[in-house]
Amino acid sequence: MRPTAERGAVADALDIAVVRLPRISNFTDLDALAIEPGVSVRLVDHPAALGDPDLVVLPGSKATVADLDWLRGRGFDRAIARTDVIVLGICAGYQMLGQRICDDVESGRGTVEGLGVLDAETAFAAEKVTRQRRGVAMGQRVSGYEIHPGDDGAVDSSAGALGTALHGLFEEDAFRAAFLIEVARRRGKTFVPAGVSFSAAREAQFDRLADLVDAHLDLQAVLA
Repeated sequence: MRPTAERGAVADALDIAVVRLPRISNFTDLDALAIEPGVSVRLVDHPAALGDPDLVVLPGSKATVADLDWLRGRGFDRAIARTDVIVLGICAGYQMLGQRICDDVESGRGTVEGLGVLDAETAFAAEKVTRQRRGVAMGQRVSGYEIHPGDDGAVDSSAGALGTALHGLFEEDAFRAAFLIEVARRRGKTFVPAGVSFSAAREAQFDRLADLVDAHLDLQAVLA
């Protein structure tokens, strides 16, 4: 269920380009998108590899400011400013899309200018927030968890860029379907949900792993 690195877009599929940050984290957020038939999820580490995607994702990062510097050094800031497709930032990616990041905690850099795409500011605090969250988006239930220090918020009336601190939101099947339908609509495409259950797909992966362990590992010797 992992995105594929350094491959081209799949013909006739919704093409999702995920920026492969050097310190990428929580990239399991992308698993639920990658299992969908008709969706291609690929990792890119240079703007030239973006091509003409239907969605660009800035994922989480273990070092937000350092990866923001990397983005600029690679020219992703200019590519994001030019694109006319939806850009989705998740957690650190969301913070990067904002106006500025006030970071006296992780990098010690103080106030750093963001990409300026979203009307948001992030102030890092010493104590991180870690909690489960539930809500409604696009008329569908969403749930997940957030891990971030400080407060954030965003307003973008054009909805050309979206940001969320919520990890795991695409694991809700109905929301994932609604989101992908909207991404396709904005690109003049049609996406028909296949009714894939992420929970069932994940359980199948666990079962496969258990079968492999049972077939190739001498548990009696390990436990002896």
